[in-house]
Amino acid sequence: MFITTNQFKKLNKLLKLNKPMVIFDIETTGLQIFKDKIVELAYIKIFADGRIKKDEMIFNPQMLISPEATAIHGLKNKDVCGKPTFRKKAQELWQVFNDCYYGGFNIINFDLPILRREFIRVGMDFNFKASRVIDSRVIYQYMVPRSLSATYRYYCGKKFKQDHAALGDAEITAEILVKQLEKYSEIRDWKFVNKIHQLTEEARIDSSRKFYWENGKAYFAFSEYRGIALAEVAKTHPKFLQWMLKSDFSSEAKSIVKKAVKGALKPVKKNN
Repeated sequence: MFITTNQFKKLNKLLKLNKPMVIFDIETTGLQIFKDKIVELAYIKIFADGRIKKDEMIFNPQMLISPEATAIHGLKNKDVCGKPTFRKKAQELWQVFNDCYYGGFNIINFDLPILRREFIRVGMDFNFKASRVIDSRVIYQYMVPRSLSATYRYYCGKKFKQDHAALGDAEITAEILVKQLEKYSEIRDWKFVNKIHQLTEEARIDSSRKFYWENGKAYFAFSEYRGIALAEVAKTHPKFLQWMLKSDFSSEAKSIVKKAVKGALKPVKKNN
């Protein structure tokens, strides 16, 4: 276990929670929010009174897991065969996630929208409030832009050795969040947290929320390359960009990828 019970209690105290916070991570069949489904979900729920509940679940998505997704999280189609569907666990998860604060790494761009779609499919409208989200990636990116492994090394002074697993990522994110709250007293104020999330939203390149601008460069906002410059991925992992161009991404996202490959991508100025 990366984070101790005392650290969870410290997180609760620093945030002055008046309702539970759920720190979570998901793995999916692919990267398309409106199509792909959850295959693994892990959460740590911190109650206002200091109690802690955590669990991890694997689901049968009733669709094939893409090879690209398997390469990210390691789950194969045979691993989910015979597992319960999200529908069978929906009521249980509703009790966990409804009317809470939400924490995680890049959840505002991917995990929360995917989770909401899963609830909608079973007739449950999980309409989370952005003002109750505290995203460690957004905070870190605002303070010191990096990936999850670098974030962990920067704040916690530890090497990221965990195999890609949802519960491990959720625990690491919780430990990072405790360190961030200790280091930056201003993020204990939800108004400040909302402000920097809004600033990040204004830096989006495309309407599909796959990329964002930072310091004049375009970066991935999803996948294992989130937080890495498009230009760097074009050089080191061109096959991923080729896969994007062949897959069901928006024409806008594909246009950005094509320009990045050609080195012709320029910052987009948003109209006020």
